[in-house]
Amino acid sequence: MKIAVIGAGAMGCLYGGILSSHCEVTLFDAAPAVVDAINAHGILCTEPDGREHRCKVSARLTGDCGNGGYALVILFVKDLYSRAALEANRALIGPETLLLSLQNGMGNEEIMREFAAPERILLGTTKHNCVTREAGVIYHSGAGITHLGSPAGNRAAAETVAALFNGCGLEADVIDSVKHLLWEKLFVNMTINPLTALTDAPIGAIATDPNLRELARALIDEATAVAAADGEQFDAQTVFSALLRTAETLSTGKASMCQDLERKRRTEIDFINGAVVRLGQKYHVPTPRHEVIVSLVHAKEGV
Repeated sequence: MKIAVIGAGAMGCLYGGILSSHCEVTLFDAAPAVVDAINAHGILCTEPDGREHRCKVSARLTGDCGNGGYALVILFVKDLYSRAALEANRALIGPETLLLSLQNGMGNEEIMREFAAPERILLGTTKHNCVTREAGVIYHSGAGITHLGSPAGNRAAAETVAALFNGCGLEADVIDSVKHLLWEKLFVNMTINPLTALTDAPIGAIATDPNLRELARALIDEATAVAAADGEQFDAQTVFSALLRTAETLSTGKASMCQDLERKRRTEIDFINGAVVRLGQKYHVPTPRHEVIVSLVHAKEGV
C-alpha cells in the first residue's frame, strides 16, 4: 500500500518507520531540515531497553505531492495546523484515498470533511508515546494498541487499515463507537498533557504526585459531566483508574505538550481542554478547572 504521513514529528516518524517495513511510505513535513535529515539518514528509533533500529523512509516538503495516488494518508500534525497541512497537501487525497487522523484533540473530523468524503475519513487513538530527540531521531518511550473507527460507519475501511497495521507489527483493532473512543482519548490528553507540561514533569508524575492526582480527578469529573451531556456515559472513577494505569505504563515518557512548551511552540490546548470548555458551553455544563488550564497553558506559551 502507498501511504503518506503528513507530519514528520515523533509520532509521524514512529508510524512511518514501522509501516515502511511492508509499505511504500512517504513523510511530508514543512521543515526542510527535517526532510533533509530523514532523506540522508533515515529514521533512528531507540527503545526503552536501549535497542536501536534505523528505517530508510522517503521524505518530501509539504506541498511536493508528486502524482498523488496514495491509498492512505495519515495526519500527524498538531491539531492547530490540520487545516493548513491538508490544504497544502490536498493533491495527496484522491477520491479513493482513506484519510486517517491519530491526533490528540477533538474537532479534527470537521476539518477533514473539507478534504475527503465522510465515508473515507477514519479517526483513531494510539497508546504509543514517542519523543523527538533531533530531526529523524526518536525515543519510543511507550507502546500499545491503536484503535480505529469510521464516524460514517464504514467499518470495512477501518478493518482494511487495522489489518495493514497488524501486518506491519502495529497492534490495531476496530471500534464502532468513534465518539466514545474520542472521549476516551480526550480524558488522557486533557490530564496528562497540560498537567505535566505546566509542571515540566514526566508522564508518571500523574500517578505519583498527590497534587497532580487530585487535579486530574477534578478535570475528569468536569469532563465526564460534559461527555454525558454529549451523549456518552462514563464513570469518573473508572476513567481515573485507567488514567493512572496509563501514567504508570508511560512513566518515563514526556507528553507532546511538554515538548512543545520546551521548544516555545504553540500547543494543542484549544483542541484538548479547550474542546471540553466549548462543549461545556454548548450544553451549559460548568468547566471552571478546564478554563483555568487553558489560560495557564496559553500564558506559558507566551513566556
